[in-house]
Amino acid sequence: MTNSLKLGTIVAGVMLLLATTAAAYAPTAAASQFGRNLVRNGNAEANTGAASSTQIVRPADWRTTGQFTAVQYGIPGGFPNETSPGPPNRGKNDFEGGNAPRSTATQSISLLESAAAIRLGVCRYTFSAWLGGWENQNDHATATVTFLNAHGDGVGSVILGPVTPQERHDVTGLLYRSQSGVVPKDATRADITIVITRYEGTYNDGSADNISLVLMHGK
Repeated sequence: MTNSLKLGTIVAGVMLLLATTAAAYAPTAAASQFGRNLVRNGNAEANTGAASSTQIVRPADWRTTGQFTAVQYGIPGGFPNETSPGPPNRGKNDFEGGNAPRSTATQSISLLESAAAIRLGVCRYTFSAWLGGWENQNDHATATVTFLNAHGDGVGSVILGPVTPQERHDVTGLLYRSQSGVVPKDATRADITIVITRYEGTYNDGSADNISLVLMHGK
């Protein structure tokens, strides 16, 4: 075999190895984050929720302030129940604000597994939540996703809510809100923040449930 033939065989082998490796690993890493909710415990179901307005249950996977709590649907005191407007798959609990004027919950989600698609501008997202409050009071909840780059700088954000008493027709319950878009090309992390704010009364009656961030491949 001549040297040129040997070299050609080696080059062809290397190219085949690189192509096989790229096909095997690159799509798998990106696809692992596609099509599923990346928010951990976004439905408040990881704990047994509070059974009274004085009990505080700090939900797993969230960094909280104030008296942010998971609460069981239908407990006494005017909380949303199984028949109130809200998510059809509501489970047993939602998030409430406790006896504090402002309660928050935050978590961070790494987007590094989807970095290739994000840099190419072909990674879309849908951010959604069920948000609401109590009867005609203005207590409410908002949900925000903030995209950050490798330096921790914000490169884009979306806020959902608040849902007003007028939108709820002065009925206790939660309404669905969502926004979609393209993940900013230099995003490496997404921070999810829920803020529940009290305007009236003693209990912070803003409500939130089924917080979701889903990535999809496509322009």
